[in-house]
Amino acid sequence: MHHRRHRQERWLHTRISEDLEGALKREAKRRRSPVSLLVRNLLESALDLVEDLVEDGLDIARRAAGEEADAGVDDIYGWQELVLNVRVRCASCNCSLSPGIRAFRGLRDGPGARIFLCRTCVGRLKGTNSEQEEATS
Repeated sequence: MHHRRHRQERWLHTRISEDLEGALKREAKRRRSPVSLLVRNLLESALDLVEDLVEDGLDIARRAAGEEADAGVDDIYGWQELVLNVRVRCASCNCSLSPGIRAFRGLRDGPGARIFLCRTCVGRLKGTNSEQEEATS
């Protein structure tokens, strides 16, 4: 599922080498797609990849700095449903959550790293809570 970074499309003019032009045209022909659509999709994919790499790098740096405890869920008192505007990862299953997807942000009183859960993982929490509520009734 592709997402749009901006609702209004803009023209972007750039100079490219003859070799790159040939490669783009061959690939677009192979995919039976206009060159402009191929270039747009390649740029969006490249930006998504960079975002993922930066996010993964930050996660590694936090762990190395001993901040992994901040990313825990022990101090989360609730989960707020929202529609994402950025790409994040689920703290439980580590799946990638794209802009436009409904996800849940952990709410805490004190400082700490942002933490998100996907719908599936929040559903698992609901199952656990329902069982606990029934046991105490």
